Amino acid sequence: MFAIAAQFGSTVPMIVDAPEPSPPGPGQVLCRTLELGVCGTDREILLSAHPAVPDGAQHLILGHECLARIEEVGPEVQDYSVGDLVVPAVRRASGKFPHRVDMLAFGCFVERGIWHEHGFSAPWWLDRPEHLFRVDPAIRRVAVLAEPLAVAEKGINEATVVQRARLGDQAWTDPPPRVLVTGLGPIGFAAVIACRCRNWPVAMFGRDPDSSYRAQLAVSFGATYLPASALSLDPPDVERYGFDLILECTGSDEVMLRSARSLASRGVLVWLGSTRQPEAKSLNVEQLMRDAILRNHIHLGTVNSAPRDFVEALKHLGRLWKSQPDELESLITARVAPPDSLWHYEHRQPQGIKTVLEYDES
Repeated sequence: MFAIAAQFGSTVPMIVDAPEPSPPGPGQVLCRTLELGVCGTDREILLSAHPAVPDGAQHLILGHECLARIEEVGPEVQDYSVGDLVVPAVRRASGKFPHRVDMLAFGCFVERGIWHEHGFSAPWWLDRPEHLFRVDPAIRRVAVLAEPLAVAEKGINEATVVQRARLGDQAWTDPPPRVLVTGLGPIGFAAVIACRCRNWPVAMFGRDPDSSYRAQLAVSFGATYLPASALSLDPPDVERYGFDLILECTGSDEVMLRSARSLASRGVLVWLGSTRQPEAKSLNVEQLMRDAILRNHIHLGTVNSAPRDFVEALKHLGRLWKSQPDELESLITARVAPPDSLWHYEHRQPQGIKTVLEYDES
């Protein structure tokens, strides 16, 4: 059974022959992959040449952004049926813990396709219904975007919870927060979508000229595009021209520090991007600390997503599919067959946003 994998000592994706899954047992369902997104996390796993493989395995089967269909239902499964479209959660607890699954410490979870558990690039796999989210067939063409959108939804939801805990239940309602998203990648666009579905004003900062495909797509979603070449992220009056929420999606410490200068008092900066192997640099972190102290900032790191965030992601995809289907589908800039996908695991297309693998359903 065909699958795409990362192996120790190599930065090149490999095609492996994965074993066929057994029939589903009690409480299990057999799923067929229909579409699979290629993610920056996949590329970072490969670049590390040190994937977190399952116990006893020699490689890690990649793939965590997935749209699938249930093909067979095991005994004791009641809420799902053959033919249901689903997107799977990535992280699963490895025991019983008092915290939400996305809040668990290393050693307390596995992540399919990322951390000590095989992913979904194999065409068939077993799972349990509690890790699946049902998909409305109407949004099938874009449902593979649910997982990255859920990551952005979590960042916004966590920031909102923190802000309302310290400023009151009406914080960020009237008026809504002024939001800046940094980066023109998939998570950046997911953050823009999540903001626009809340009717929040949002600006998107990137290195592209404002005439580029990605910049124009940001504008089509209702964002204000701010090209790096024409913008200073150190406004003369931060309270008047700054932002209440910054969603940092580049993983660049330089961009994070620059954008933090535009965070108004009581603002929140959410870190949604990072590199897998951070390198030490000499930057002015003292300025970041001083501003955070004087302006009561919160810097919030977030990873993965909670069930709440998947539910909101699917709801927002449904809303946008009705109002802006062309723009939403334009986020998928390449659709390829799995055997032709390996180049995309090592490279990014110029102006590309999301590459999706389309599996043979016959």
